[in-house]
Formats: sequence, C-alpha cells, structure tokens
Amino acid sequence: MSPIAHLHALWGRWWPAPFLPLLVLPVMAWTGNLRIEHIVIVALLVVFGVWSERSRALLLAGLPGVAVGLGYEIIRFLRPVFITADKVLGCDLAAFEARFFSLPGGQTLPDFFVQHHSPAWDLFFAFPYTIFWMAAVVYAIVLFFTNRPRMQRFLWLLAATHVVAFAIWLTWPAAPPWYIREYGCVIDMSALPDAAALNRLDQMFAISYFHDFYSRTPNVFGALPSLHCAFPTAALMSAWRDSGWRERVLHVVLIAWMISASVYLDHHWLVDGLAGIAIVICAYGMIYVIPDWLRRRRAKSA
Repeated sequence: MSPIAHLHALWGRWWPAPFLPLLVLPVMAWTGNLRIEHIVIVALLVVFGVWSERSRALLLAGLPGVAVGLGYEIIRFLRPVFITADKVLGCDLAAFEARFFSLPGGQTLPDFFVQHHSPAWDLFFAFPYTIFWMAAVVYAIVLFFTNRPRMQRFLWLLAATHVVAFAIWLTWPAAPPWYIREYGCVIDMSALPDAAALNRLDQMFAISYFHDFYSRTPNVFGALPSLHCAFPTAALMSAWRDSGWRERVLHVVLIAWMISASVYLDHHWLVDGLAGIAIVICAYGMIYVIPDWLRRRRAKSA
C-alpha cells in the first residue's frame, strides 16, 4: 500500500490532519520559543497519527491531553497581555495563608519547611514533582489498553481543570511562596521562574535539571491553583466509579504526597493545593455526576 493510500485508509478525506502539529514548529521558531521538546513532541504526534489504526486511535483518545500541553504554550503568549503587577496576589495571599493555614504562632508551612528540611525529605518530596507529568502520560496509555472510559474521564477532567486554572492565572494571578521570600511584597513582572527548594537537588547531584525545567515555566504568577495536585486528584475521581477501596486509598495517598511536596518544596501555599483539588472535584460533578443525575431523573419521570 502506498503512503497516500495508507493515509486515506486511516483518515479518509481528512488525511492531512496528522500533519497539523507541524504548524506549531514555525510559529514557535518565529516567536523565538522553539525548543527541542517541541520538535520531539510534534514528531511523536505525527508518527502516532500515521503509523497504524491503533496509534491513530490512541492519538485521538489523547487529544484532551494534547490540548493541555498546547494550553501551556498559549499562556506564554497571553501572560504579557493579561497579567499586570496590580492584579497579582502577593503578600495578601501570604497573609490569607498565615491566617487560615498556619502553625501555632502564625508561621506558614512553607516558612516552616524552609527552616526544617533534610536531604532525605528533599528526595522524598522531589519524587512526585519529578515524575508527575510522565506518570500521567504512562497512566493514560495504560488505561487506553485496559479501561478506555476511565482514560477519557481522566484526560477530560485534566483538560477542564486546566481551562479553569488558566482563566484564574490570567484573572487572579498569584505569587508562590518562594517569590515572596525572594522579592517581598513588590511585584516584579520581570522576575524569572525558580525551582525553589528543588535547587537543593540540583546542588546535591551536581546537575541543572530542576533549574532548567522550571526556567521554562510560562507563568511565574501561577501558584493558585496548584495543578500538580490536580493530576492525582483527577486520577482518583476518574477511578471512583469502577475501583475498589484499596485503589481509592492509593490515590488519596498520592494526593496527600503531592500536596505535601508542593508546600515542602516552597512552590505553593496550602490553599493553592486545596484549590486545585476542589476544582477537579467540581469539574467531575459538572461533567459526570450532575448529567447522570439528570438522566436518571428524566428516566424516572418518564
């Protein structure tokens, strides 16, 4: 079978569709944002789109996840337009944290862990922060072959949560704890992203992984909500319908691990993580619980 015939067999009259991701590369190059990971991801998307019927199905099922990744790049361009210094929640958010989520004496958890940390705890809490996005990709692929409805719930929950989070980032941007520690209450729009406590891991292993990774963060003032905490919460909610109590407990442990890591590593206030969890739960209710309830009510009425 010729390549053109193969494409027509996979996509029909929409055979150019798998090559659309290639359009991202000239746009990123023109804006000066092209990086090696863009090339790798676009290449993978094209390969999945043209390789086989199963790879095409996996690509289509994973489109909500692809949209999330694209959303981060769009935020990079929208940030200078929508986010101004007068909008950013800085010390007022820190004061809220100190009032409602502080230790005895008024010390916040991020402040406490800046003073009380160790290499062992650094490694323990860095682990979920290092693998969270890779774990999400692997989890979605495994679900594609084992439980496709759950995969769809997982990815659509993540996509909906990111839409809400992106809107909050642009409307009510918030400074993370490390920023307040470094800059105080003054909002500096030229401030660069920072790996915060993860820099200790770079120093420990004489690497620059975390510095390099977080230097590419599209939005310094995107602490609220914590999307790190949204990933394991989406896994829990997507598994809620068809999982036993043991699996649910495992997901809850992962959520607790992630929210603890976000605070320990000075990346988020506790309220940031709670907000991320709440958004996922609300999205699950809006997308799945309420429509199911309405369907049952209509069926009962009929």
